[in-house]
Amino acid sequence: MQYMGVVLVVAIIVIIVFLTGSAREKQQKKIRLNWLRESYGTQNDQSLTRDEIDHISMYHKSKESDKKDHFSIDEITWNDLGMDDIFVKMDTCCSAVGEEELYHRLHTPALAEDAGVIHFTRLMEYFDSHDDDRLKVQEILHSIGIYRKTSVTKIFEYVYGLEPESNMQHYIMAGLMLVSIALIFIMPAAGVLMLIVAAIASIGTYLVKKKAIDPVVVTFNYTARMLKACENFNKSGIEVLRDDIEKLIESSAPLVNIQRKAIWISSGTVSMDNPIMLLVEYIKMFFHVDLIMINRLIRQLKFHVNDIDRIRSIIGTIDASIAAGSYKRSLERFCVPQFVEGDKAVYEVRECVHPMLNEPVPNSISADGPILLTGSNASGKSTFLKTVTIAALMAQTLGYVPASSYRASRFMIFTSMALSDSIRNGESYFIVEIKSIKRIIDAGKEGVPVLCCIDEVLRGTNTIERIAASTQILKSLNRPDYITFAATHDIELTKILEGKYTNYHFDEEIEEDDVKFNYLLKTGRAHSRNAIKLLGVMDYDKKLISDAEQMVEEFTRTGEWGTA
Repeated sequence: MQYMGVVLVVAIIVIIVFLTGSAREKQQKKIRLNWLRESYGTQNDQSLTRDEIDHISMYHKSKESDKKDHFSIDEITWNDLGMDDIFVKMDTCCSAVGEEELYHRLHTPALAEDAGVIHFTRLMEYFDSHDDDRLKVQEILHSIGIYRKTSVTKIFEYVYGLEPESNMQHYIMAGLMLVSIALIFIMPAAGVLMLIVAAIASIGTYLVKKKAIDPVVVTFNYTARMLKACENFNKSGIEVLRDDIEKLIESSAPLVNIQRKAIWISSGTVSMDNPIMLLVEYIKMFFHVDLIMINRLIRQLKFHVNDIDRIRSIIGTIDASIAAGSYKRSLERFCVPQFVEGDKAVYEVRECVHPMLNEPVPNSISADGPILLTGSNASGKSTFLKTVTIAALMAQTLGYVPASSYRASRFMIFTSMALSDSIRNGESYFIVEIKSIKRIIDAGKEGVPVLCCIDEVLRGTNTIERIAASTQILKSLNRPDYITFAATHDIELTKILEGKYTNYHFDEEIEEDDVKFNYLLKTGRAHSRNAIKLLGVMDYDKKLISDAEQMVEEFTRTGEWGTA
């Protein structure tokens, strides 16, 4: 009778804990859905560490081994454009595979009409206008989760390279536990003692082994969540995902064992709100159930690498399309790009802005040939170069542009802007610079239109050779299949290249103690200089400024520099 009372109390406690946990889980789901609803159309305000971005980038780098079917912008261009910052602002993904796919997509502008881009755009537009379906999908994606402790791609590749180990040690530990439990009913004292020893030994070996194969556990755990998501997508009945769901079900079918056994292959972090899962964790530690299953399932995982990669890509694309749609809605203006076919390169954009600026000044340009930009320091040349390049990249990756209108060729995209010397490789700034520009010149051999932006051509060498070499480099980039934007402080180039490059400039208004910029692009070459005036604004010594101005006047009059 006493035993029945104890059992009843325990049962009541378990039920209370279960109901409390269930109620808390429902409340958390409600809060999560409200947050997803309210945050759509806003930009991500969370930062990512350098390590976290590196982890996300591993998926893209793994795809780089096969460049036959796509063009990828290189690291120089990505860094020049500050694309890590744009990616972070855009990254409202609910899953790690979504983050990976978004990062990869931003690196791979389509060079022709592409079924993948069309499908991505279709998903983005659908979820942007169907809130209930979007929330349903985001809830499914949220169940897969974000994992940033290491690269999801890296741990998958690690497991793919493993060979299953023998389960003999785990069978011995499980056997000792079972013998101990049986012995309790025959020789209680000896049985309890043996059970304590067996439990300590079993838990000890389990924890050591579990730590060693943590990447494997994480991989199976994440795979199981993706497989559950496939099942939930199938139940969702969302028509726009019909083709995706068919592919997910087809790819997940051979992996059904992993999903069925998912309860035994969890990471080990279990909430007290779920007593059943807590019990499962103890069973795993005593009998090594998950370790035995993992060794059995490694072969299956390795055999179905292509199926898992397909699942990751499909789910990642769905997630990334929602994040891209949210970012699009957050922009002040956007348009659908129009692409021009043919060998002749064309670039036309109206009221285009840089997506990262809080109060951007829209600019427009129409180019069917090379453009030379001049202007004083801080007038907006570099920002304009980044703006037109980012516009092309977003057009060819996401299907929208932060502008009023956009009409252009599909380009291979290259920049040479924010370079620095390489201490690791022992290369000077000039060597780094000429290598960077050489890759742009060589890109034309591919037979695809090229968009290239160069900021301050050959700034790393002396004036006379810089102007001569810059002239010949820019002449080589004056080609029908190139749209070249080049910014320079060398006004001489605007005259030397007259008739070959169209001149545009930025200028400013200089007051007695201030310099004001309007950041508006204007036709023609720049006529103003502000470097010495800026020294005055920064409160440099007046005699230093006066002497500098006098030297400029003397050089302008005679064409020669006097002695200092």
